[in-house]
Amino acid sequence: MRARSAVLALVAGLVCTACLSGFRHPLGSVRQSFIDKPLLGTWVCRSTDDPKPIDLTFVDFDGRQYLLQSDDRKGERFSHRVVSTRLEQATFLSLRPVAPKAEDEWTLLQYALSGANHLSLGLVDPEPFEDVLDDAVAVRERLAERLDDPEVIREQLSCTRQGSLGEQPE
Repeated sequence: MRARSAVLALVAGLVCTACLSGFRHPLGSVRQSFIDKPLLGTWVCRSTDDPKPIDLTFVDFDGRQYLLQSDDRKGERFSHRVVSTRLEQATFLSLRPVAPKAEDEWTLLQYALSGANHLSLGLVDPEPFEDVLDDAVAVRERLAERLDDPEVIREQLSCTRQGSLGEQPE
């Protein structure tokens, strides 16, 4: 659970022990996953709640999945398996920790690229899906219906490509 808590702290800027912690399945299958080449590389990200930067590095793992490494710049490094999915006009990443400890639950993030140097990530809250967490199709359908709902997708991280002019050194 330590890696899961660290991912939530890094990606979402929060840890909620009374809340659901994740999804049972990725949003889409590996067979339908894709690599979005502009996403590859290292991004310096900041939460709206915490200005301390986090480095996220996306690597093409096998032509369909990413390896995502997150680094809090304090020596804590985590690796995640990532599957990408398109839903309506939106793109999503399904993350599952693989190191330092593998876990079974998935975190869902909506992502959007603005130009070559800006990435925004929004956390999909699992609570509105509590009654359908075991049904991947039902999760997809409900998410498609609620893409604009701020209670479902909360923007948490704003990122700039490492080395771009928008990056601010610590």
